Amino acid sequence: MKNTIAAIILLLTVIILVIINAIAVARITDKLFSLTDEYEIDELKQYWDEQFTYLSISTNLKVMEDADKALVDLRSYHESGSVDEYLAAKERFINSVDEIATGEKILFYNIF
Repeated sequence: MKNTIAAIILLLTVIILVIINAIAVARITDKLFSLTDEYEIDELKQYWDEQFTYLSISTNLKVMEDADKALVDLRSYHESGSVDEYLAAKERFINSVDEIATGEKILFYNIF
């Protein structure tokens, strides 16, 4: 009986931690989307660097690297004034952040 109670407590703890993580990742990605839309490149880069470690704990590293590379490209194209390349890098960054957000949503197909 003690093992069953301990298992239930552990299961509930894991479920609560997963929900908290999903909410935190959703908030972070929402802010990343808003900073990208507002063209606040320096603030976006600073926020990304602050949240990179937390996001990399729960997200695929390849997606994180793709987003990081797109952000570096985004910043350099913004500084150089290359509009087409800037928009392409912005789209790559948004797609990577969207993949992070989708991967951490609480959905039935994400369980399996």
